[in-house]
Amino acid sequence: MPLTTVLSIEVRPECARAYEQLCLQLAEQAKQRGSSPSWSAHQGLIGAGNPLHFVVESEDFAGLAASARVDETVRAALGEEAAADWLQSASECIASQRQEVAVDRPELSYAPNGSDPTAPFSIITVVRARPGHQEACEELIRKVAEATPKTDDSSSLSTHQTVIGDLTQYWTARPINSLAEMDDILPAPELLSRVFGPAEGGLIYRSGMDAIERVERAITIHREELSNLPE
Repeated sequence: MPLTTVLSIEVRPECARAYEQLCLQLAEQAKQRGSSPSWSAHQGLIGAGNPLHFVVESEDFAGLAASARVDETVRAALGEEAAADWLQSASECIASQRQEVAVDRPELSYAPNGSDPTAPFSIITVVRARPGHQEACEELIRKVAEATPKTDDSSSLSTHQTVIGDLTQYWTARPINSLAEMDDILPAPELLSRVFGPAEGGLIYRSGMDAIERVERAITIHREELSNLPE
């Protein structure tokens, strides 16, 4: 059961530069030592604020155990003494943080080449289903994924469902190489109407939206220099 862990950090505005330098130091040391886990770093570009997101992928919860604790990751990269100073400095920069774990939902995805954590940008859509309406919410996501390759849209769509955190939450990630690619991505109502016809496509969209309590979209940028990914 592949899992994706996301640690989201809101940094105090006056500490943004200092925290970025700390993350850069951590990533550089982790690469030099070859320490695990691997992670990809992303930052909000357009949307609600500009939080930093550190993403770790694992095969199962047994694998997650090796990466769930941030302090252990820091110690593995920096050593015991330097890690203590790093953690203290980092804590002074952080306004808030949240860690969530999601399970991959390949049956609600269209990702023929798998996920791409190194894409320059990603369109992230977070969906919160109304309690008791998850099935209709999933059907909307499934139909959007099914329709995507049937148009001129060449992008992929990976879907994840939160299993630790907000259990009514799903999120999709669509990697893109430039913001200009968004001009070729059809809005969901138009996509469904074009592929399934106006009547069926409209019904799928309305039923799905009725099942959703909240939906929010953001664009993130990949921060390669703050990541610790295999060469």
